[in-house]
Amino acid sequence: MKRIVTMLAVAGIAGFVAAPASADPQSDLKAFQGHFKKQYPTVKFDEFANGVYGLPQYKEYRTMWESYNEFPPYDLGVEKGKKLWDAKFPNGESFGSCLKKGDIKPAYTYPRWDKASKSLRVAEMDIMDCAKKNGADAKKLSFLEADLNKDTKARVQLAELTGHYYSMFRGKRVKPDVDFKNPDTLAAYEQGKKFWWARRGQLNFACSNCHMDIAGKDLLNQPLSPGLGHPVGWPAQRVPWQRMETIMQRYATCNTQVRAKAYKHYGPEYLSLQLYETYMSSGLPLTAPAMRN
Repeated sequence: MKRIVTMLAVAGIAGFVAAPASADPQSDLKAFQGHFKKQYPTVKFDEFANGVYGLPQYKEYRTMWESYNEFPPYDLGVEKGKKLWDAKFPNGESFGSCLKKGDIKPAYTYPRWDKASKSLRVAEMDIMDCAKKNGADAKKLSFLEADLNKDTKARVQLAELTGHYYSMFRGKRVKPDVDFKNPDTLAAYEQGKKFWWARRGQLNFACSNCHMDIAGKDLLNQPLSPGLGHPVGWPAQRVPWQRMETIMQRYATCNTQVRAKAYKHYGPEYLSLQLYETYMSSGLPLTAPAMRN
């Protein structure tokens, strides 16, 4: 722990970005994106969708990333996901059928607020519900009954399937389907905002510490990506993991790294965080599936 504290001091984390006072989401969005535009005035807006690879100080990482993308390591996973996407359920329907019917929405509109259930929905949730409604075999789609916090194989299968789905919408600009005039939707947003700025764990870290305060710097030899653009590249294959994962697993590992409790995948804590992060990245193009450091 002493080593981490020392690295934080070297990185200059003492100068924290202050949490915003109570504000409406639109004002939050302007301030959030404005922070990074001011910090990186020469970086084109769309480059933030590429994480650390869009920042000028990481030219070596950018070269490596471009090399990876000539033959993306995640392609095999996406191919597996496509086979699952195209496969027929026992009733003759498929995931593609659910997309055509609107049971699965366009990827750039997630997270969305579902009026019927009065809850947040992300793509993986609608994908899983599609499978269940059409009588999918849980032996073939293991993620339907697995504990996604513990079952890596099932989690990767879901990430590969979702990765293929997102690939159909690459380049579309993020616009979460939410109406903040709805008090329940606004409450979910505020919960995600609180999560982003609140410190937690034995290391007393907030998401904002790494992805705003010292974004663009290295911590323990790892480059830290800006919060702007963070969610638009998931599902992703991280270099250290060598497999595809959804953003839920990234949230869980972040919590573990600061020695905090990892919440349940697709629980209200991470769903609201994904809403806040994604809304803060409104207007950026989807880059998922992607390579991330």
